[in-house]
Amino acid sequence: LYGQSFNIEYFNPDVDPNAQKKCVTIMEGKADTCIKSAAIAVCRRIHPQPPGCVHDITLHMSNQLIEYEKKRLDSKDTYKKLGMEMDAPGRELFEKLGSIVRSRGMNLSPFSRVDNGTEIYPKWDEHTLEAWAARDTFYKIRDPESREWNDKPCEPVFGGALCAKTDKDGNMQIEV
Repeated sequence: LYGQSFNIEYFNPDVDPNAQKKCVTIMEGKADTCIKSAAIAVCRRIHPQPPGCVHDITLHMSNQLIEYEKKRLDSKDTYKKLGMEMDAPGRELFEKLGSIVRSRGMNLSPFSRVDNGTEIYPKWDEHTLEAWAARDTFYKIRDPESREWNDKPCEPVFGGALCAKTDKDGNMQIEV
């Protein structure tokens, strides 16, 4: 605004324990009261305040969150894909997985996949692929040993060209 940049602080009430207040949907479902309160904080710093500042910033933040949500499942970060923090307990991760899968029109099945995730069927659409991506992500961290491996930081090797983790036997394994 006017050639200046302002940081916007918004804490996701679904993830942040300090922001777990109830957010009420406003603006015909386009935003909620948590986003509006962050927009109010931004508009208070702008002098003179442009007309419709709170409304415009609220809609902009809401649209940016929608765009972020669309791209979230493309991330390599396991917890970012599920929209959770690293210290989230397994039960919360499973509940989040269920909500992601159901929101994309699928159901969790107790049966394993027939393929290894590489075969794409013509009837699959973007929502189906996103649901499987969330499911596969959850299965990477469902047991404590695989979660410990996933949470290990990557060490740069070959001058930072690749990333490697050390397994329990001391062997370095390159992450793709």
